[in-house]
Amino acid sequence: MAKEPLTSYVAPPSTGHEIGVIFGFIGFMVLCMITYGFVWQIGNKRSQKKEADRIAKLRASGLMRGEKEPNTEPMNGT
Repeated sequence: MAKEPLTSYVAPPSTGHEIGVIFGFIGFMVLCMITYGFVWQIGNKRSQKKEADRIAKLRASGLMRGEKEPNTEPMNGT
């Protein structure tokens, strides 16, 4: 019985491409997450500014007196 010559492992040629696709996807996902985070912060800042402006208008019109004053009057008017 003749021994077969030992050959080392040879990876299929598509392995490098598959690894490149995986790392490309992970990089794109991280980039999208960072972009979404910045967009989220910008949206929150706009929302906070709108809320501050709304509260300032309510105070100027007299509908809102203080930050957190307790309401001692009954709601049903009795």
